[in-house]
Amino acid sequence: MAHDEKISEPTGNDVHHEPPASASAPAQVPDVATLRAMMHERQYAAGKALEQQLEADVLHAREVQEELLFEMIEANKDTPFGRDHGFADIKTVEDFKRAVPFTNYDDYAGYIYEVMEHGTRGVVTTEEIVHFNETSGTMGNPKGIPYTKRMAEILMGYSGAYTYFRSYVGAGEGLAGGRMLTLIESHYDTLKSGISFGSLSCKAIADARPYLAATTTSPDEAVFTKPGTDTRYLHARFAIEERDIRDISSVFITGVLDLMRYVEDNWELLVRDIEQGTIDASIQMPADVRAGLEARIEPNPERAAELRAIFERGFDEPITPAMWPNLLVVRSVAGGGFAPYTQRLRRFIGNDVHILYTGYSASEGAFSVPFQLDDPSSVLLPRSVYFEFVPVDDPDYDHTLGVEDLQEGHDYEVIITSRSGFYRYKMRDAIRCVGHKGTMPTMEFLFRLDQTVNMHGEKTTELVLRKVADKVAARAGLDLVDFSVYPNVDHHPARYEYLFEFYHADHAAIDLAELSHITDEELRAGNYDVDYMTEDGTFAPATARVLQDETNQLWRDMRVMHGKAPNQIKPVHIVDTEQKRRFFFALIDGEIEG
Repeated sequence: MAHDEKISEPTGNDVHHEPPASASAPAQVPDVATLRAMMHERQYAAGKALEQQLEADVLHAREVQEELLFEMIEANKDTPFGRDHGFADIKTVEDFKRAVPFTNYDDYAGYIYEVMEHGTRGVVTTEEIVHFNETSGTMGNPKGIPYTKRMAEILMGYSGAYTYFRSYVGAGEGLAGGRMLTLIESHYDTLKSGISFGSLSCKAIADARPYLAATTTSPDEAVFTKPGTDTRYLHARFAIEERDIRDISSVFITGVLDLMRYVEDNWELLVRDIEQGTIDASIQMPADVRAGLEARIEPNPERAAELRAIFERGFDEPITPAMWPNLLVVRSVAGGGFAPYTQRLRRFIGNDVHILYTGYSASEGAFSVPFQLDDPSSVLLPRSVYFEFVPVDDPDYDHTLGVEDLQEGHDYEVIITSRSGFYRYKMRDAIRCVGHKGTMPTMEFLFRLDQTVNMHGEKTTELVLRKVADKVAARAGLDLVDFSVYPNVDHHPARYEYLFEFYHADHAAIDLAELSHITDEELRAGNYDVDYMTEDGTFAPATARVLQDETNQLWRDMRVMHGKAPNQIKPVHIVDTEQKRRFFFALIDGEIEG
């Protein structure tokens, strides 16, 4: 997911911890220091136990994987799916492969509908479905990914306790103090069946509400939002007012980068509100939300003066060492397609703050976890799902590989069998094996196989598209916010059309013809087939267009209005729907004729 899509949020909170009796009884809630100490003790112990289990499992990865597979087969042999596919007669891994075909989401749509609407059980799994994870895909009808209790425990355990443990081991005991900046907002629904639907992390956060309120900087109004609330303002205002922030967590690293850019652009307003204990009239939020916040906030002229002195020095040097001198770790999906955003974030946080790359997860589960700070590689989880792989460069689906077969430096498509009743399910994700931990592969996420431009067989991956965008911005001397690519098959000949959003750029000074020329050069250098097809006239030269400022933020805001959790929204790098085309092309600030 992501890819590198991350559905769970590494909050550092123990979602299994019994909360205080009521969030409305603050006298019963321990102070921040006590809560932080309690959470540290619990998270450290739980995370250490998970790591010890992982360290033992990776020494016998194949055996653990097969044990998991046959446990699932035995448990589900009497389900309709199990009977239809002869689970009772499966004795070997090869039997399983012969009996069960590859599947995709559509193969389970009817079953999932029955469970979501009526709570029907036992169709593809005997385990009770306790949650449906909402996919973070394109606009339209959302899809629900079923989660059993055990799947949810695995995902939340590794994204919570384990990531906290790894952060603490790497960053030191200072992580146990101070406060957190947690960039997440809780949006989820309850279906007719009584099962929750939305981001699993959103539900977990709701369960941990009293603890979040006491240990994170963002107020309830920023996390449990009402429509029309400017949550960027709330996250930023209350974060910068707190001096002692030790760690930041966000599902995607783009959330942290967006917040830092918001502070840079709006610090005068933010500081003035902190100084006066006000919320500027320009900030959008419902009247009751504003009234509730204004009743609690107080003027803080001392902190405002400190911040004003920091910000007046400018943002040419990293700002967080002065703003948050105790900041140690940022935890987020930060590798794969998000690596460029991580590098851009360094302008704000410097090089001394650690990054915990939170591994490969998707709507379907947690598949890998980090094993050290500042390393984008992660180790596959032997007890999460049963893995199969197909080489990306030679996709022979008649012969899949197991975890023991992966070779360093090679790229593979991921196929999973899960406790939630997905069997030989094609994730359509590409990963690269970068080494081994014990007998288990370590990996880096590459790209979504479905996120590929393929107008005439050229197969330009998202990875290539992203590298082109970064090279174009570097050559043009512009700071890239984000990009999208529209494969224009209606133009004759067909062509790649890049849509760039730049940060603090003088749009009038951008030479669009030159920008298009650079884009065409870099795209042809990145994909030999595009180069050849441009030479022979199959493709017209690529073009570049410039988007209005805040276009990508507006896209996220619109998705939120449609009920999407902000922390689940990924950048749009391929304009592959009519909705996306209309949106992005309506916000073009300049374009090439023809």
